[in-house]
Amino acid sequence: MARVTAARDLVRSLRSGAVSRDQLNLAQGQLLDAMERYAAELDRRRLPIPRSLRDDLRLYREIQVRPAPTARYRPRDRS
Repeated sequence: MARVTAARDLVRSLRSGAVSRDQLNLAQGQLLDAMERYAAELDRRRLPIPRSLRDDLRLYREIQVRPAPTARYRPRDRS
């Protein structure tokens, strides 16, 4: 959970100021990876995944799927 918290704090700090799109995408990818690992560990231990984590996973998975920042958003787009 510490990795998720650290990655979430980094994304939050990058969104609050001027930042390059690449830096933000990298930080969001790291956050998604940390959340995926945490969810997998919860699943391995047969523990429920909190609703907020499940919702954040869905959101960041969709962000990673978007082909380009200027492209029209369609949830079923896949790279």
